[in-house]
Amino acid sequence: MHKREETDYSIVNNIAFIMKKAWATDKVLLFCTFVKMPIVVLIPLLVTFTSGQVVNLITANVGAIEFAVQVAILSGSVLMLHLLQKFVESKIEWRSFGNRFEFINLCCNKTMDMDYENIESLAIQEKLEKAFNSVWNNSSGTQQIFSQFVSIVSNILGVITYSAIIFTLHPMIALLLATITLINYFITINHSKWVHRNKDNWVAIDRKLRYIQNKSANFECAKDVRLNRMSKWFFDLSQSLFKLRYHWELIIQRHSFVIDIIKMVLIAVGDICVYGFLFYLATKGDISPADFVLYFGIISRYAGWINGIIEAYTAIHTTSLNLCDLREFLDISDHSNRGQGKVIPTAAPEIEFNDVSFRYPSSEHNTIKHVNLKIKPGEKIAIVGLNGAGKTTLIKLLCGLYKPTGGSISVAGHDISEYNRDEYYQLFSVVFQDIFLLPVSVEKNITLCDEEKVDKEKLFNVLKQSDLEKKVSGLKYKEKTLLLKTINEEAVDFSGGEKQKLALARALYKNGNIVVLDEPTAALDPIAENSLYMKYNELTKRSTSVFISHRLSSTRFCDRILFLEDGHIAEEGSHDELMKANGKYKALFELQSRYYREDSSDENVEK
Repeated sequence: MHKREETDYSIVNNIAFIMKKAWATDKVLLFCTFVKMPIVVLIPLLVTFTSGQVVNLITANVGAIEFAVQVAILSGSVLMLHLLQKFVESKIEWRSFGNRFEFINLCCNKTMDMDYENIESLAIQEKLEKAFNSVWNNSSGTQQIFSQFVSIVSNILGVITYSAIIFTLHPMIALLLATITLINYFITINHSKWVHRNKDNWVAIDRKLRYIQNKSANFECAKDVRLNRMSKWFFDLSQSLFKLRYHWELIIQRHSFVIDIIKMVLIAVGDICVYGFLFYLATKGDISPADFVLYFGIISRYAGWINGIIEAYTAIHTTSLNLCDLREFLDISDHSNRGQGKVIPTAAPEIEFNDVSFRYPSSEHNTIKHVNLKIKPGEKIAIVGLNGAGKTTLIKLLCGLYKPTGGSISVAGHDISEYNRDEYYQLFSVVFQDIFLLPVSVEKNITLCDEEKVDKEKLFNVLKQSDLEKKVSGLKYKEKTLLLKTINEEAVDFSGGEKQKLALARALYKNGNIVVLDEPTAALDPIAENSLYMKYNELTKRSTSVFISHRLSSTRFCDRILFLEDGHIAEEGSHDELMKANGKYKALFELQSRYYREDSSDENVEK
């Protein structure tokens, strides 16, 4: 069984955090929250006073007109308070809905902006899951905390006000009710802490269930699921996970049931004692009929205030624990430079790896091992090798997505940590193997900027250079046509080859001084891959370029080829030099050559 450590964020601290955010974004929400508190206390107090006053008027034999006027004034006051309460409640409800979306945006922005190393961490992925769980639905803390805050403060005010009135009847009644409240408080708080400590036991299960749900409904997986009859595997796995989740839900409900029984028994004992004492005073004649009605109403409502405190505290304590999950995620620290940095080079820079090693947090061994490498400005470098050799990891280190475990990487003579992270990213035009398309227009997918900032001439040039001009001009809305039909009915879907051309257009439009191709053509045949690489080479002549492929023939045009094996550079040189060296590169090249004709490859390379 997994148990969580106690959180560093208190209830008061979390409430202050939410209120501070609301003060910055929606002061009306805060104003309505504080206005509602006294209204909640005044309405039942005025209703109880009205009942007592009616009995008093009847026993005093006042005239009908005086009776009607006083009752009308009291009833009108209650009505006005009710109307005011409904008004502020509606304001709180829809404005707190907007407040929740402010925190959803914070989580989304944090997810997309945090250091890449962090987002790959399983521990941080679990924190992300908990954070989104705490804000994603209408019952989340960031939306309900305002109503809960009103509830707990108004109930406390009610207890204080009614305690003062009950104290005038007999101090022991107030003491008895306060004691029961205190006992129920400790029972409730311990139950909430128990739930929070054990939350890790089902959060991981929820994450796996959500993964299965997403994959089973994912259009990209649909073919594999059907052709390979994977539906039974998904079903069996989801059933086993659901049983585990059901087991923990049952434990929670049983625990809650026992707690509720204990609380109900304590409240019942208190009610019997208090009402019995009040009846005793009335039969002895120590209180008048009007006072009996007043005190009876006060004591009846007092129990409601006590229960309200317990329920409100339970709710706000649970909310606070969920807010801890949210804040733990938002407070994750990043290590990359977000401040002032060195000036980004305006031309193709020199790149140097100095004894660079890298180890993944969950690994016992280095993935990259003591790599020393210098790339000249404008040089074309190929990184080749078998799958798992460390090619992509090396590129992620160069791009600043990973921080070296040992050694350093410098660009234009400065360690990459000296550059502002976001400015450093602007150096790169990168195309990864998995090409990412957004459900927006072709134009925006290429330019990745707002419409008013698009350089139209540059856009049409890159469409032509990437061989997308004919395709785009034939679309109904040209470059304004939306992509991803699964999101928008009027959208279109691109084929695999068209996606690769769009990725080329995106890289050309960004025009980074360092171009990186991380096996974006792995799904193509060797001839098609070679042709596309040659196009990249032709269109990025002024850039320092790094081409990655596990097919050795596609990168023969490069100035230098690095043969990566087990995280280190095993061989280095031009294609001809490596072939003459008669080493591992040559052996692998000749092995791959068996799968396609050598003369066809040579012909495409010359082109």
